Amino acid sequence: MKPKLHKILRRVVVIAIVFVLVFSLSSVIFSAVFFHFMFARRDSVPEYVTISYSLIDTSRYSRRAVTFLSGENKLRGYLYGEQNKTGLIIIAPGINSDADAHLAETMRFVDSGYAVLAYDATGMFESEGDSRIGLQQSKRDLLAAIDFAAEDSATSGMPVFLYGHSLGAYAAAAALEQTDVEAAICLSGFDSPVGTMHGTAKGYVGFLADIEYPFLYLQNVIVFGSDADSRAVDGVNSGDTPVLICYGSGDKVIPYELSMYSHSGELNNPNARCELIEDEYRNGHSYMWLSSDAAQYVAELQDELDDLSQACGGELPDSVLEEFYSGVDAERATQTDDEFIAEVCDFFEQAVR
Repeated sequence: MKPKLHKILRRVVVIAIVFVLVFSLSSVIFSAVFFHFMFARRDSVPEYVTISYSLIDTSRYSRRAVTFLSGENKLRGYLYGEQNKTGLIIIAPGINSDADAHLAETMRFVDSGYAVLAYDATGMFESEGDSRIGLQQSKRDLLAAIDFAAEDSATSGMPVFLYGHSLGAYAAAAALEQTDVEAAICLSGFDSPVGTMHGTAKGYVGFLADIEYPFLYLQNVIVFGSDADSRAVDGVNSGDTPVLICYGSGDKVIPYELSMYSHSGELNNPNARCELIEDEYRNGHSYMWLSSDAAQYVAELQDELDDLSQACGGELPDSVLEEFYSGVDAERATQTDDEFIAEVCDFFEQAVR
């Protein structure tokens, strides 16, 4: 009986080892495939309402196209108000945003005497890159934009301020560990890249996300090395740079527990503060910089665009998009909240003083 039992135990151990090896290999492959599709290159995002540069008064807000390298990829950006000398505001884009995503604030900043640099991130729109690589790439792109601004003849020597939304908010905070700027505004940002991916996956596959977590972390290490899980809060705490963290009470894209705002108790930077936006229509993920009327209007436009997308089977032809935007009131859609813009500009001015 003993030799037979020993044989059975050996077989069980071999099967268990094979299972673990197969599961681990499958999980590593799954994580790599997840990255491939999750961060695939995007040349357009028709499902989101975006007021493009062509819809605003371009004669009043002229811009200069610029390019700079982020790693091996050439990024395309635009410099507005380069005649202004109050300071340079670099806008770090969200995960599905292009250089036009924050034209509403850009116009107000230019009116307030600032130059503004906005850009398409790696693997997005007019910038190079076979893919968007991952969440942490946003930090590297922003650092490249800061380096470019330090060398450009129109912006060299100017005070530099960071303004980021969502993924861009994470970038603005995380970049503070490696750069010296005057101040940063972080809107609707998350704290941990790996934690955010894990939390998002858990919403879809439940406890399976917990099982796959080590492999998700490993994939981030493979792609980003020491930047695998650079936390936003650590960036804020890396010095005494003034940082304003804003979060909408109705944000459904970045849940509270994943947000930078939820870690306010960990902040030890004496010049960092948090603010909760609770106004109706402005308290979501994307519209806190808009007036209440503009936020409501854009939300209604988004509903209309969603209906069009559904009617077209998910693919919106260019002709349908052109007709849709021909009826958009760009001036109304880009009306900012006066108090919010004044607060941002005052925050930047106080930082310099």
